[in-house]
Amino acid sequence: MSDQQLYDPFHISSLLARRLYGTLTVAEEAELEVWLNKSTDNREILEKLLSESIRKEEMEHLNEFDEEAALKNVWARIGRPESPGRSTLRSYMIKMATAAAVVIMLSVGFWIFKVKSPVKRLSYKVEKTEISPGANKAMLILSNGTKIDLQAAKSGNIAYQGGAVVNKQAEGKIDYRGAAQPGTTDAFNTLAVPKGGQYELTLPDGTRVWLNAASSLTYPVAFTGKERVVTLNGEAYFEVAKNPGKPFLVDVGGKQTVEVLGTHFDIKAYNDDPDIRTTLLEGSVKINAKNSHTIIKPGQMAVNNLKTPLIVRNADLDEVMGWKNGLFVFNDERIEDVLRAVARWYDVEVEYQADVSQKKLRGVVSKYKSIRELLDNIAITSGIHYKIEGRRVILIN
Repeated sequence: MSDQQLYDPFHISSLLARRLYGTLTVAEEAELEVWLNKSTDNREILEKLLSESIRKEEMEHLNEFDEEAALKNVWARIGRPESPGRSTLRSYMIKMATAAAVVIMLSVGFWIFKVKSPVKRLSYKVEKTEISPGANKAMLILSNGTKIDLQAAKSGNIAYQGGAVVNKQAEGKIDYRGAAQPGTTDAFNTLAVPKGGQYELTLPDGTRVWLNAASSLTYPVAFTGKERVVTLNGEAYFEVAKNPGKPFLVDVGGKQTVEVLGTHFDIKAYNDDPDIRTTLLEGSVKINAKNSHTIIKPGQMAVNNLKTPLIVRNADLDEVMGWKNGLFVFNDERIEDVLRAVARWYDVEVEYQADVSQKKLRGVVSKYKSIRELLDNIAITSGIHYKIEGRRVILIN
């Protein structure tokens, strides 16, 4: 575990959540152990998470569940209150360091809903098709057209490009080592993550990128010009390496560009989404769209619907960053938006035979739970039945 990861609550909260769900790999278990051994406080956090549980009767009476009170109780147990004066990113990181507690304590991964009407359990038909959650998988497409299946590739050096070495560190991560020689500066690689996948990449300049399902990033083997330019399709979270003399630009499919010097931000730009959303956690970014441009501050989101000038609003960082931390987080989200994310992660198709236009969902659940559990909770809350046929989820009345 690098020093950066060791003190990155995003990374630690993900490890904690997966430790409690029993989904850690051997390598991740070793990473977590390094962090636990750093201080007694760290180990105490894990011990508290392991020792706490929700009473069975609380699980059986969702309509009596007080989400706000439960969340406050979690904060009290963890003992990490948010103090005034912290930056947006630091405050959010500390909050996310206890995300595992929120999910585990509040019903061991059960969907947490603030229900506006009485809950009723519904019957539904489910075929015996097992649909697993997503995993760390991606295809690395080199500039010469060679394709490397990163899920199947062994750890170590997997490609050589004019002095630069592509290294697979562990499951779910690759980076670039060494400097590319002259003549390879026009070489571009693409990291393509399919539906049901996610992957982490460290670019040649040290910038870290996490790609969500059904996303791709195209980037040069070496950043040699006055700017560092990459092209994104889908969703990615960036931690840009600082270089005041060489701005970092993200080209979002020719629809907008995001310009930074060194900062943390998320871009969601799927072709089947109605807009492009850029959310800033730290630093400053300038967004240039075809019809306007703006600069946003930490905690803000810029929304580009490709028709009107950019709209800037306060962001729900829990919701935006949930995917990176192993969670689905929805705050009064339309059911169509929820199921688009579900479809990408579980690699399924969704068919609507019911009217869901007025349905909204609010909840938190682990991305690593069975799709059946997730759909069961959507059914309980929304009043919509469902059935599964192959890799197709059908919503019915």
